[in-house]
Amino acid sequence: MSSSKGIYRFKPLVFHFVRPRGNLKDGTPMPMPRSGHRIVCHGLSFYSFGGYNPKIGPNEYLDDTWLMTNPLFQELWQFNTVSQKWTRVEGAGRMPEELASHSAVQLGHNMLVFGGTAMPFGDSSSDSLHICHLPTGNWQNVVTQGSKPEPMYGQAVCLSDDKLYVVGGTTGFQYSIDVHCLDLHERAWTDLSPTSSRMTPTPKERYRHEIVEHDGSLYVLGGGRSDAACDLTDLPTFSLAARAWSFTHTRPDPASGKYPAPRRCHVASKLGHYVYVHGGYNGEEAFADLWRLDLRVWEWQQLPCKSPVPLYFHSAAVTEEGCMYIFGGVKDLRDNKRSARVTKPHSYRWASLNILLTVFITNTRLLLMDSCVE
Repeated sequence: MSSSKGIYRFKPLVFHFVRPRGNLKDGTPMPMPRSGHRIVCHGLSFYSFGGYNPKIGPNEYLDDTWLMTNPLFQELWQFNTVSQKWTRVEGAGRMPEELASHSAVQLGHNMLVFGGTAMPFGDSSSDSLHICHLPTGNWQNVVTQGSKPEPMYGQAVCLSDDKLYVVGGTTGFQYSIDVHCLDLHERAWTDLSPTSSRMTPTPKERYRHEIVEHDGSLYVLGGGRSDAACDLTDLPTFSLAARAWSFTHTRPDPASGKYPAPRRCHVASKLGHYVYVHGGYNGEEAFADLWRLDLRVWEWQQLPCKSPVPLYFHSAAVTEEGCMYIFGGVKDLRDNKRSARVTKPHSYRWASLNILLTVFITNTRLLLMDSCVE
């Protein structure tokens, strides 16, 4: 990958580190390594909100907000994919204080942030919806009515027809598989959760899973509890019309006969008829693999690329052009190290990473940003 004229050529299904202009040592504004954050794409940029890193020393990050919120990051960063520069976004309004394992989606010029936890994890969780206007960085808390979800973190969300769907999560002590819907026009919540029966068994409660909407149903991908991870063979499926659970059996990779390993704390991005799943953790092993699920035939394919390191608790978003960006995460199970790299796709080590990766997935492109903090 050459940057002599600012032009980048990407091979399909190859992970690339994205190397931001400047670095932390020369004073260039840049996010610290983190995990448990969320990113969304908007225009030629992606935005990262929140995150967690307990391994930053007292003199490593002399930021006024960080000194009050550490080990959580109450900050919003913009990464311009053309200039490859980070900018910290300072706007009006009050940011959420629950900054780890929240959920975020992009809607027009806005980022919607729901749920999450402050410290200690689970002692102060959120059931609030916040909206950030990305061009200005201005925040507002959305007042809602109706049967809202219980305050939790690690829930999964998706948007469909101006409705925000929320599934599962944890209080830190109990797990959920409840389904709620927020009508964004009426700003009213509806509890869609069915009562369980022997005829329609309820899926296992979980957190740090992902969901996608397809043809009127919500499909749950992975997730788990502190002591278990859920498989991706038979996907819990919630019919929005019938308000009932079922399971969708998927086909293995036709070349290998294998399925993705059970995992939680992974990322999943939908583009067209495909869902791309990267990384995650099963309690013993972190993953660097990239899988694609074809929603037309429910068949998995393991794509022929892996991120440079395994990653979990990272975040990913896909541009309209089909470029998948992966930022941050945990890369080292031994040292709790995190990443501040951006990748397309990328990274791992229980150290927080400043890794940024990218991958093209419409002809699949993945990119990585290498500024990993060990």
